[in-house]
Amino acid sequence: MVFLHGGGFGVGSGSSMFYGPQYLISHGVVVVTVNYRLNIYGFLNLGIKEAPGNAGLKDIRAALRWIKDNISNFFGDPNNVTVFGEGSGGLAAIYLTMSESTKGLFHRVISESGTPFAPQSFDVNPLNTAIKIAKTLGVNTKDPYDLYELYSEAEVSRVEEAIGKQMNPQSVFLPTLEEVFDDEEPFLLDYPFNILISGIINPVPMIIGLNTVEGLTSTLDYNTISSQMDRIKNEDYSALDQRSLKVPKEDSSELRDILKETYFVNTTTDEAVLGGIINLNTDFSYVGPMSLFTNLYTNSTGLPVYTYIFNYLGNRNLGRILTNSSLEATANRDDLFYIFELERLPLPMDEEDARMITFMTMMWTNFAKFGSPTPETNNGEWVPYPHHLAIDLEPQYVSELTPKRAYFWRSIYYKYGIEIPTD
Repeated sequence: MVFLHGGGFGVGSGSSMFYGPQYLISHGVVVVTVNYRLNIYGFLNLGIKEAPGNAGLKDIRAALRWIKDNISNFFGDPNNVTVFGEGSGGLAAIYLTMSESTKGLFHRVISESGTPFAPQSFDVNPLNTAIKIAKTLGVNTKDPYDLYELYSEAEVSRVEEAIGKQMNPQSVFLPTLEEVFDDEEPFLLDYPFNILISGIINPVPMIIGLNTVEGLTSTLDYNTISSQMDRIKNEDYSALDQRSLKVPKEDSSELRDILKETYFVNTTTDEAVLGGIINLNTDFSYVGPMSLFTNLYTNSTGLPVYTYIFNYLGNRNLGRILTNSSLEATANRDDLFYIFELERLPLPMDEEDARMITFMTMMWTNFAKFGSPTPETNNGEWVPYPHHLAIDLEPQYVSELTPKRAYFWRSIYYKYGIEIPTD
C-alpha cells in the first residue's frame, strides 16, 4: 500500500511522524509513504523543456517504478500495489489512472477527499500562474525562459513569500496539461475530463469518499477566508469566482448573483458569511466534483467504485479538532487518523475509536489484498456505486451527500467548467 500525503500540492510530508502505519501493518500489508516535489518546484509548467510541468507526479511515478523493481525484497508483492492518498494525495492517485506512463505500476486506488474538477485540482493556464507570481516578485515578463531564469535563481524563501500572498496559497501550482519534448517523458497529455469521457487509460477498482462538511477546514487559511469575508460583506462578489470555471464576461454578474442567492442570502453577521463560504467550498471543491467524477469513472471503466461518507464523530477527528467545530458533522481529514497514528501529536483513543480504527483499516487492507473491502460477506457487504456507505459504528447505506447541491454544482460546471470542450 503506497500512501500519498495531501496538502494541496503545495505543502506536506509522508513522514511517519504524521502518518504512523502501525494500524495498517497489523493487517499484514507492506506500507510505503512517498515524498514528492511540491509547489512551484513540483508543478511549474512554462511550456518549455526546462520546466514541462508535473514534476511532483513524475516523482510518484518514479517511486512506483522503484517499488515494482524492489518491493519483493521487503516481502511486498509488485503485482498487487494499491495507491492511496488524502486530499491532493488522493487526487494524485486518481491521476495515475490517466497516464500512459504508469501502466502496470499499480492495481487499485483509494482516494480520501480527493477528486478532479475542483478548483485546486488542475491549472489550465500554468504560464499565467507563473507570470502572476513573478509580478509579486517584482518581475513583469511573459517570456517563459526569463521566468525560468527568475525561478531558478531566486531564493526559495522569496518565492515562497510571494506564493504566500496569493489566495489559497497551498494550491497555487497544480497539475497541468503537458507538451511533449524529446528526452522528457510526459505524465498528463489531455484534460482529465476528456480522458474520462474518451476512456480511462489505466482503469482499476477504486474506493473514494468524503466527509460531510469538507469545507470546514477552509477556515484554517485565515488570510484567504478573511479577505473573502470582507469582500462579500462589501458586496464584492468576485470573491466567489472559481478557478475551475471559465465564465464569459457577459455571464459573470449573473453567476455571481446565483451564488449570492444560494449561499449568501444573509450577510449581516460574520457567522452567516462564514457559513456560506464553508458550504460553497464544500460543494465546489468536494461534493459536486466527487459526484461527477464517480459517475464518469464508473461509466468509463465498468469497474467497481466503492463510495463512502465518513460520519463517525470521535476523538481522532483532526479536522474538527483543528477548527474547534461544534457542528454534528465531519470535516476534511476527519477520516485520516482512523487509518494512521499521528505520531507527532498522538490523538486520544477510547473503545469506540479503537473499533472504528479496526473497521476502517480492515476495509482498506481487504481492498488492497483482495480487491473488495468485504471479501467475506457473511457479516455484510459493501456494495459499489451507485450505493454509498455511511461509515459509522453502525454502517448503513445512504443517499448521495446533498444530491440537490451536487446537481446545482454540476449544472454550473457543465456550462462553465474550464475543462469542458466549448466547440
